[in-house]
Amino acid sequence: MPSVPPPAEAALRARVAELEAANAALRGAAAARDELTAAQLAAGDAQLQAAQAQLAVLAARVGELERRLGKDSSTSSKPPSSDSPYKKKSRDRSLRGRSGRSPGKQPGAQSSTLKQSADPGETVECGPAACGCCGADLTGAEVTGVQKRQVFEASPPPPRGCMPGRRWRSAPITCRPGGQRPWWRPWPG
Repeated sequence: MPSVPPPAEAALRARVAELEAANAALRGAAAARDELTAAQLAAGDAQLQAAQAQLAVLAARVGELERRLGKDSSTSSKPPSSDSPYKKKSRDRSLRGRSGRSPGKQPGAQSSTLKQSADPGETVECGPAACGCCGADLTGAEVTGVQKRQVFEASPPPPRGCMPGRRWRSAPITCRPGGQRPWWRPWPG
């Protein structure tokens, strides 16, 4: 080690002592800061655990309430009158799936429209007798257009007991106790 003059050595020793004191103060402040941080972390962990416990309690309560709310007469022993009239019943009972087609005649299917016949059995001429606005008589007025409508009426059903392809017979039956009066069995049906 090189030799240092005594006055400079004393100044250096004083400076080293000063720096060591500052270093010790910094170490104390860092230790205090670490203790404060550890205390804050411990308090935060305690708050987190309390919040998680409360969350678990509330989740269990919500689950219980949803379970009770989901009960109706089909899932519990409650009577049907206690069911809400505003909630629709679930439609999961039918196993039949939707085909995707709309109801009614499908595109491309043969139609079965009733066509007007060329020679109807009866033609009725009808028209207004008076103007709908002013009430003037329209007898002899010029016809400006014609609209045709044709009515198809279903034929009446055959009389009872006279259906084609069936024959009905009635057999006389004599009453046993009196033996005098013939009794006719009525038409079946």
